[in-house]
Amino acid sequence: MDDLRLIRGTLHGRREDFGALVERYQKPLYAFVLHYVGDPEAAEDLVQSTFVRAYSALRTFRGDASFKTWLHQIALNECRSRDRKRNKSREVALDDVGEAGLPTTVPDLEAAIDGKSLRRYIDRLPPRQKNVLIMRVFSDLPFKEIARLEGTSEGSAKVSYHHAVKRLKEWIG
Repeated sequence: MDDLRLIRGTLHGRREDFGALVERYQKPLYAFVLHYVGDPEAAEDLVQSTFVRAYSALRTFRGDASFKTWLHQIALNECRSRDRKRNKSREVALDDVGEAGLPTTVPDLEAAIDGKSLRRYIDRLPPRQKNVLIMRVFSDLPFKEIARLEGTSEGSAKVSYHHAVKRLKEWIG
């Protein structure tokens, strides 16, 4: 069954139709959020809150973008809200930050391939580059949809992706 039919069914009171949407998108959404936050428990919570928000706002879904893109937008907003809350309560000593936020040492290639090391490098990317990279690589969203989610042009999304990949390659060596 296509997404629009399931959405209409949900709006007409068939909760099992929303359950089908959750089943369809839970795993890819979890993968996206996990790559964004890097914490499995937090990712589960954020995915759950994403579906709660989506269910509550389902009447506002206009179909301008795909349901998948709409869900990713909600998830991205949830992740950003979490980041804002965490950043308000976190203070970092100036000495703890490397020059311009870049890694202070370049690890050997084996260490860079390690998922945790790669995660640290991705976290150091500027927010837009990080978002575009995660949406493109881990959620396989087309640049047109990424641009819509980021509120920018498709060309700008492609440039952000290119810069993110270039930076990661430089940092990893």
